[in-house]
Amino acid sequence: MQIKKLRLSGFKSFVDPTELRIEKGLTGVVGPNGCGKSNLLEAIRWVMGENSAKSMRGGGMEDVIFAGTQDRPERQFAEVALTAERETDDVTSLHVGDNDSELEIVRRIERGAGSAYRANGTDVRAKDIALIFADAATGAHSPALVSQGKISNIISSKPEARREMLEEAAGISGLHVRRKDAEQKLRAAEKNLARLDDILGDMEQRAANLRRQAKQAERYRKLSAEITLVEGRLIYARWQEAAAASDLAKAEAEAAEARVDAAQNEQQAAVAAQNESARALGLLRAEVQRAREEASESSHRLLTLTNERDNLKSRLFDLQAQAQRIHDDNAREDQLTRDAMEALDHLEQDEKRLATELSELNRERPDLERAAERAERKASEAEVELAKAVAEEARIQAEIKVANAAVDAAQARHDRLAVELGRLDSERAEMGDETELESTLAEAIAARQAAQKSAESSGHRIATLEEQRIEATATRDTAQSALAALKAELAGLQSEHDALNRELSRTESTNKAIDRIKPAAGFERALAAALGDDLLASVGEEGDRFWGGGEPVAAGNAPAGTETLLDKVQAPAELHGRLSQIFVADHDEGQVLAVGQRLVTKGGALRRWDGFVARDDGNASAERLVRANRLRELQELLKPAGDRVAAGETALAKQRDAISTIETELSEARNARREAEESLRRTLREADQAEEALAWLRKRTASLAERDAALKTETATARAELEAAQQERSSQPDGAAQELARSALQDQRDTARGQVMSAQAALSAIDQKLAQVKEQKAVASAQIRSWQDRSGEAEARMKEMAKRGALIEAEVGNLADRPRVIEVEVTRLTEQQDALNTAVSEKDAALQAAELAQRDHEDRLAQASEMLSQARETRAGAKARAENQDLRRMEMGRISAEKFECPAPVLPKKLEFDEDTIGDASQESAELERLSLSRERIGPVNLVAADELAELETEWEKSTKESEELNEAIHQLRGSIGSLNREGRQRLLAAFEEVDRHFQRLFATLFDGGKAHLEMINSDDPLEAGLEIMAQPPGKKLTSLTLLSGGEQALTAVALIFGLFLTNPAPICVLDEVDAPLDDANIERFCDLLDKMVAETSTRYLIVTHNAVTMSRMHRLFGVTMVERGISQLVSVDLDAAEELLAAE
Repeated sequence: MQIKKLRLSGFKSFVDPTELRIEKGLTGVVGPNGCGKSNLLEAIRWVMGENSAKSMRGGGMEDVIFAGTQDRPERQFAEVALTAERETDDVTSLHVGDNDSELEIVRRIERGAGSAYRANGTDVRAKDIALIFADAATGAHSPALVSQGKISNIISSKPEARREMLEEAAGISGLHVRRKDAEQKLRAAEKNLARLDDILGDMEQRAANLRRQAKQAERYRKLSAEITLVEGRLIYARWQEAAAASDLAKAEAEAAEARVDAAQNEQQAAVAAQNESARALGLLRAEVQRAREEASESSHRLLTLTNERDNLKSRLFDLQAQAQRIHDDNAREDQLTRDAMEALDHLEQDEKRLATELSELNRERPDLERAAERAERKASEAEVELAKAVAEEARIQAEIKVANAAVDAAQARHDRLAVELGRLDSERAEMGDETELESTLAEAIAARQAAQKSAESSGHRIATLEEQRIEATATRDTAQSALAALKAELAGLQSEHDALNRELSRTESTNKAIDRIKPAAGFERALAAALGDDLLASVGEEGDRFWGGGEPVAAGNAPAGTETLLDKVQAPAELHGRLSQIFVADHDEGQVLAVGQRLVTKGGALRRWDGFVARDDGNASAERLVRANRLRELQELLKPAGDRVAAGETALAKQRDAISTIETELSEARNARREAEESLRRTLREADQAEEALAWLRKRTASLAERDAALKTETATARAELEAAQQERSSQPDGAAQELARSALQDQRDTARGQVMSAQAALSAIDQKLAQVKEQKAVASAQIRSWQDRSGEAEARMKEMAKRGALIEAEVGNLADRPRVIEVEVTRLTEQQDALNTAVSEKDAALQAAELAQRDHEDRLAQASEMLSQARETRAGAKARAENQDLRRMEMGRISAEKFECPAPVLPKKLEFDEDTIGDASQESAELERLSLSRERIGPVNLVAADELAELETEWEKSTKESEELNEAIHQLRGSIGSLNREGRQRLLAAFEEVDRHFQRLFATLFDGGKAHLEMINSDDPLEAGLEIMAQPPGKKLTSLTLLSGGEQALTAVALIFGLFLTNPAPICVLDEVDAPLDDANIERFCDLLDKMVAETSTRYLIVTHNAVTMSRMHRLFGVTMVERGISQLVSVDLDAAEELLAAE
C-alpha cells in the first residue's frame, strides 16, 4: 500500500476543501506556531480510525468539525479522505469487496449523527478500517506516526507501553485484533455454554415438576369425571324428592280448604250473638253513668263544705299565734334600743381619745424628718471623701506596678541574654573538628569509587544472564507451542472418541452381529453390502432372526483377483460359514462365481452367483462399522497422544525450571546491582553530606563569632536598663499611708450610714403608728353610725307591729260564728250521699252480669276467628309448599338441561346409572362434597402438563446437541487462540531481534559511536513483557534511557522509532517536530538518517519542522498559513523542480 494524497473538508481549521499530495521522498510541512500543521497528522490518524477525543485534542469527537469564526459560520460535518495505491497481492481488497488498484478510505462525521466509514464508496465498519491498516503495518496508533510529545512519551512511558510499539513493528496488531475477537467469541461461547448448562439443569427440574403435574392432572380428570356422575345423581335425587313433596303438599291444601269453610260458618254465628249482647250492655252502662254522676256531685258539695270548715279553724289559730309573736317582738325591740344608747356613749368617748393621740403624733413627725435629712447628708459627705481616698490609693498602686513591670522586663532580658551566651558556648563546644570531617570526605569518595566498580560488574553479569534467559525462553516457547499443539490434538481425539462412543452406545442389545464383528480398515462397506440387514440379527440368541452357526462348505475356487472376506474380518464363529463364501475385490470385473458365492467391492457393490446385483446397500450399517473402526483406532491413539502430552509437559517443566534458575540468578544479580547502586548512592550521599558538613562547620563558626559579639553588646545594654528600673522603683512610695487614710474614712462612712438607718427607722415607726390611729378612729366613727341606724329601725318596726295587732283582732271577731253554721250543712249532705251510693251499687251489679255475657260471646267469636285463621294458614302453607316443590322440580330440570343437555327424568339413561341405586339427596350431596374435597386437596393443576413435558423433552434434546456443538467450538477457539499466541510470540521475538539490530546500528550512527541494546523485562512471556532501552553514549557507562540527558534521550528515542520503522516499514511516516530538541550537529545526523531511510524503504515521509536545516533537506515543501484568523490554507513548492529550473537558467 502506498499513500498518495490526503483530502480534508471542514476538519478543524481546514474549513475549505484542501488536498495534500504525499509523494515519494521527503515532504516537509512548515508554518508558524498555531497555524494548523499538526491538524494534518491528526487528520491522518482520524481517518485511520482514531476514536479518542483526547488524542484529537478535544473534549468530544464532534470537536474535529470546524467550529466557526467571527466571519464564518460553523460547519455541520467534517470529512477526511485518504487515497492509497494497492499492490496486486494486497489482502486489504478482501475487506472492501473490490479489486481496484486504488483504495480510498473516507471518514465523515456529522453533528449529532456520529462517524461513518466508506472504502471505495462501500460502507464499512471501523473494525474493518482498523484491519485494513493493521495488515498494511500502519494505523491510528502506528509508531510511524510520531506526533508532538511522542519522543517524551517514549522516554517517560513504562516498558509495557514500549512493547506495544514493538508489536506494531512486528505486524501483530492484526493478530491482536483477531485474538481479541477469538477471546470474545470464546468468552461468549463459554458464557452460552454455562447458560445452556443452567438451562438444561432447569429443564430437568421442570421436567420432574411436569411429570408430577401430569400425574396430578390425570387424577384431577378422573375425579372430575366421578364428580360429574355424582352431580347427575344428586340432581336426579333432588328432582324425585321435589316431585313427591309437591304431590303431598297439594293433598294437604285440599283438606285445609274444607276446614276453612267450616270455620267461616262458626264465625258468622258468633258475630250475631255478640251484636245482640253489645246492644243490651250499652243501655245498662248509660243508667249506671247517670247514677254515678249524681253521687259524685253530692260528694263534691260535701267535700267543699268540710274543707271550708277546716280552713276557718286553721285561720283562727294562725291569727292568735301572730298576735302573740307581735307582742314578743315589741319587747325585744325595746331592749335593743336601750343597748344601742349604751354602746353609743362608749364609742363617742373612744373617738375623742383617738383624736387627741393623732394630734400629738402629727406634732412629733416633722422633727424626725429633719433628723433623717441631716444623717443622710453626713453619710453622702463621708462617701465622697472615701472615693477620693480610694482613687489616690489606686493611683499609687498603679505606679508601683508599672515600676515593678519595668524591673521584671529588664531582669528577664538580662537573664535571656545570659542563657543565649551560655547556649552559644555549648554549641561552639559541641561542633566537630574540621580535620575529622575532611577525613570522612576522603573515605566517602573512596567508597563511592568501589561501589561504582561493583555496579559495573553486576551490569555485565546481568547482560550475560539476560542472553541465557532469552535463549531459554525461546526454547520454552517452542516447547510450550509444541505442548499446546499436542494438547489440541489430544482434545480433538478425545472429543471425537467421546462423540463416537456416545453414538455407538445407543443400542438396544450388545449381542447383535454388527456389534461383535470387526472388519479391517477399508472393508466396512464391503461387509455391510455382503450381509445387509443380517448384521442386525443376534448371535446365539433364540428369536425370530439370529445367527446359529454352521460349518464352512467349499463351493469352489476363489474368483480371480479376490480374497475371502473372512480373512479381513474378525467375527464370531457363527458367521464364518457365511463369510467364507463372500469374496472381496477392488472392482467387479465379471469374475465367474460358483454356486453360493458372492462378490463385493470395497465401495459396497454386491453381485451374487445367481446374477443378483445390489449397489449402495447397507449404507447405515457401513457407516456404523466405519465409526466402530474409527473408535477402536482412536482408543489406540489416545494413550500415545496422552504420553506425548505428558512428555511435552515434562519437557516444558524442565525448561521452566531452567528459566526459573536463570531468573533466580538474574534476580540475584539485579539485587546485587541494586545493592551496588544503592551503595553508590549511599556513598555519594555520604560524600555530599561530608562536603556539606565541612562547609556548614566553617560557615557556622563564623556565624557564632558574630552572634557572640552581638549578644555581649546586648547584655551590657540590658544590665544598664535593669539598674535604671531598680532605681526608679526604689523612689516610689509603698502606699501604706493612703491605705490607713482609706480605712479611717471607710469607718466614718459606715457610722454615718448607721445614723441614717436609725433616723429612717424612727420616722417609719411614727408613720406606722399614725396609720394605726387613723384606722381605729375611722372604725369608731363607722360603729357610731351603725348603732344610730339600728335605733331608728327599731322604732319604725314597733310602730308597724302595733298596726298589725289591731288588724288581727278585727279579723278574729268576724270569723268566730262561721264554723258552727257550716257544721249543720255538712250533716245534711252526709245523709243524702249515703242514699245515692246504695243506688249506684245495685246498678253496678246488673252491669257486671251483662259484661260477663258479652265476654262469653267475644270469646266464642275469637275462637271461631282463630280456627278460621289457622285453617287459612294451613291452606296457604300447603299451596306454597306445592308451588315451591314444583319450582324446585323445574329448577332441577333447568340445571339438568344446562349441565347435561337433557331433562332430569332421562339422566339415568344419559349418564348410565341405575335409578334404583339412587339414595336420598343428602347421601348424594355428601358423596359429591367428598369427591370435591379430594379434588381441591390436589391444589392447582396444570392440565396441559403432558403436552408441555413433550415439548420440553424435544427442547432438551435440541439443547443437548447445542451443548455438544458449543464444547466443540470452545475446543476449536482455544486451539485458535493458542495458535495466534504462538504465532504472535514467534513474530514478536523475531521483530525484537531485528529491531534491536536496527536500533544498535542507528544508535551508533546518530551518536557517532557508543553502544545500545533492547531488553525484555518483567515477564517470561514476550506478549506480556516490557521493553527496556539500555544505552551507552560515547565516553559514558551503560545505563537505562531515563538516566541519560535530555538530548541523549531524544536521539535514543529517534533511533528506536526508526529501528521499529525499518523492521516493518509503514506506507507513510509522519514526524511532527521531532527535531525540535536537537542541536545543529545532531540535526545534520538526523537529516542524513532520513536520506538513508528514503533510500532503503519505499515509505513516504511527511516531516513537520521549524528548523531551516531540515527544511533545506526536504524534496518538497508545503506551507500552512492562516491569512484569515482561524482558517488554515495550504501552499506548496517542489524544491527539486526549483533546483532544476535554477540550473537551467
